[in-house]
Amino acid sequence: MIQKKDVLWLAELAKLKLSDAELEQLTSDMEDIVAFAGEVAKAAAGTEAYRGVEAEAETLREDVVGVSAPQEDVLSNVGGGENGYFPVKRRKHDVR
Repeated sequence: MIQKKDVLWLAELAKLKLSDAELEQLTSDMEDIVAFAGEVAKAAAGTEAYRGVEAEAETLREDVVGVSAPQEDVLSNVGGGENGYFPVKRRKHDVR
């Protein structure tokens, strides 16, 4: 159970000042969040473990080398480019 003193401690850490009404509302909201997290944990307990990116890799197609668009056509979208590259403005804080 979330108590007001816990919410006040978190608010102090976050440098928040809460009115009594805000404290009541936030305490109630946090109770709801914790209860929902409990429901999610229960639901997740009965499911297959997440296999991560490896599962995605199993469904991807093989890479196939194909014909690319001509460089001139691609660079025509940026006014022809500069020396065969896309022009990019350097920002003052960029380091090279």
